[in-house]
Amino acid sequence: MKQLIRRQLVSRMMIAGAAFVGACQSKSGKVQAFIDGVYVNRARSEFAIADDTLGFTQADGTHYYITRRTGYQAIRNGKLLPKKFKLEKVEGDYDPNTRLLNETTTGRVFYFDPESGMLRLKQAVYRRIN
Repeated sequence: MKQLIRRQLVSRMMIAGAAFVGACQSKSGKVQAFIDGVYVNRARSEFAIADDTLGFTQADGTHYYITRRTGYQAIRNGKLLPKKFKLEKVEGDYDPNTRLLNETTTGRVFYFDPESGMLRLKQAVYRRIN
């Protein structure tokens, strides 16, 4: 009797474990399918306005090309100064275990949330536009 109960318990634990692993892999797959695209963020303070665009293109497997375009306007004495632009091209690798994309040059970490259509980089939240 004890052996039967033990076998049933082990069997149920194995099924639950397999379901958990499957759910994690499924979520990781959803995140990776969501990465390819363009994301925007607009930030404003009393000192500046910044428009940021991040583009992610899958190179192969879990490797991605990342393009960042930033437009920046300083505010001095309440007046906007001329807009400055910056272009940055880097690469990163998606880790299916952590569901994070790690940029290989500076170590920035990107968190993608397919359910909300958002990307987070530190405290900045980007909205996916395509």
